[in-house]
Amino acid sequence: MKDVWKTSKRFVLLPMLAAWIAALTLLPGLASAHATLLSSNPGDQTSVAQMPGGIELSFNETIQGEFLSIGITNTKGEDMPVGEALVSPEDSHVVTAEVEGAYPDGIYTMKWRVVSADGHPIRGTVRFGVGSDGVLTDAGVAGEDNYTPSADTVVQRAALYTLLSLTAGSMLYLAFLLPADLRGIKRATRPARIVFWASQAGLLLVILIGLPLQAKLFADVPWSEAFGREILSQTLEGTSSGRMFLLQILLLMLIAGAVIVNDVMAWGKRGGHWTIVIIGFVLLLVTKALTGHAAGSPNVFGQVIADTLHLLGASVWVGGMLMLLLALPAAAGEGPPFWQKAFRRFTPWAFASVIALVLSGIVMSLAHVPAWSDLLTSLYGRLILIKIVLLLVMTMLGFVHFRRARRQGGSPGTASLAAEMAIGIVVLVVAGMLTNVSTPQPAAAAPASFADTQPAEQAGNTIISLEVNPVQVGTSTFTVRLTDKAGKPRTDWQQVTLNMAPQGQPDERTEVIAEAQPDGSYRASGLYFGIGGPWNVGVHALSEKFEQADRTFTMEVQQ
Repeated sequence: MKDVWKTSKRFVLLPMLAAWIAALTLLPGLASAHATLLSSNPGDQTSVAQMPGGIELSFNETIQGEFLSIGITNTKGEDMPVGEALVSPEDSHVVTAEVEGAYPDGIYTMKWRVVSADGHPIRGTVRFGVGSDGVLTDAGVAGEDNYTPSADTVVQRAALYTLLSLTAGSMLYLAFLLPADLRGIKRATRPARIVFWASQAGLLLVILIGLPLQAKLFADVPWSEAFGREILSQTLEGTSSGRMFLLQILLLMLIAGAVIVNDVMAWGKRGGHWTIVIIGFVLLLVTKALTGHAAGSPNVFGQVIADTLHLLGASVWVGGMLMLLLALPAAAGEGPPFWQKAFRRFTPWAFASVIALVLSGIVMSLAHVPAWSDLLTSLYGRLILIKIVLLLVMTMLGFVHFRRARRQGGSPGTASLAAEMAIGIVVLVVAGMLTNVSTPQPAAAAPASFADTQPAEQAGNTIISLEVNPVQVGTSTFTVRLTDKAGKPRTDWQQVTLNMAPQGQPDERTEVIAEAQPDGSYRASGLYFGIGGPWNVGVHALSEKFEQADRTFTMEVQQ
């Protein structure tokens, strides 16, 4: 047993420790958000004629119903009246809050904080103006604040993945890899038993720590306050992480209970008990997927399956390699046939793991990486590239080990097995980092514009062209050109007026005089679109001979 410990320390524990240290050096560069604010009402850096009756924030992912906040202050830093922030019952991507009092003309700052579907808190700032005194003269500090995952969060996730891998490896070894003639030899089974129960104890500890850790993140409180009854209750009852926490504890109990029964009936017997253990383990992986990026995807079912397969493939591959390393010194007296038989049994599992990793990785990348350039320009993409390179190296080492196992009398190559296992540990740590890094967002679409040319309604020889850019709430530029039917510009207009009003509120009309430009056009710019929806923009021109030319254009204004 002493020789087993010395060999394990050299080829298992030291590579694992080195892999963890190397991977965790990436921690200082992590900074990200997960759900992204798509739009708000009032909009950021816009002015509205009057304060709407409610605040509305729209996100690209589902928002959880607890730990939401929206606060508004004026330029003096005074809190303005706003109701409780709630997830809209019609759309889980939208957070609303009622406006509960008067907002005088002026500039206001709205600070919001929500928890996204993948269990990460995000916050941001929206700056807007109300009325004639609410015109924004500078960009200010607005937008979305980056969520920076703390070291305890990433370490907890990486530890979870590593322990899942140890569990998978020990289960695989005891149920499938160990040759039948060695299943009754304690020397051959003891390392796997120790690893299994140690990993189960570790998983229980990591999952238990995960609940106050999530409460700490959601409520934005220090560790000393994360164990409060109210905060823990909110986390358990109102978040997906809390609901998955209870299910994970039950699944661990199911797995442990089934293995105890199987142990009483003799380790290594394949039957219903191992089936229960495997089903419980896969469901444990599903609970992890339901609290990650997959939970915020449009195709939740497909992404959860892909995420589960990805983690299952990595766990089986890395965990299987670890158990082979532990088994080599434990069964040293059994000779080369032992490791050759075990490795030949492991080969199809390793190839199946590679296939699962590749296929699920492609599915997840297509969903989370909008463009090829994001692989180089985003942190999420660069981590994916690192994972791909590491998996390629693992695949090449696995092929070398497969060739050795096929040769009669070949040596197991313990150092290269340890290298493959260590690289696998780095892959698991990188996977833990990926769950704390935002997925790249699609490039924002260019603001819509409007352009149309129509004959004037009164002046039969006049053509009116109107361009509006952008057609959205906020500052827009209106350009009017007037020509005759031959297309020759007419510049004999003494005044060109624009009348703008929402179709549903014709009395809320705004009138502005367009100024003449050197190129013969007439232009006006300002904050005339206060709300989204269909608008009518009327053009009225009066010539020096009192000839009138009118035309009304209809357009859809974006939020």
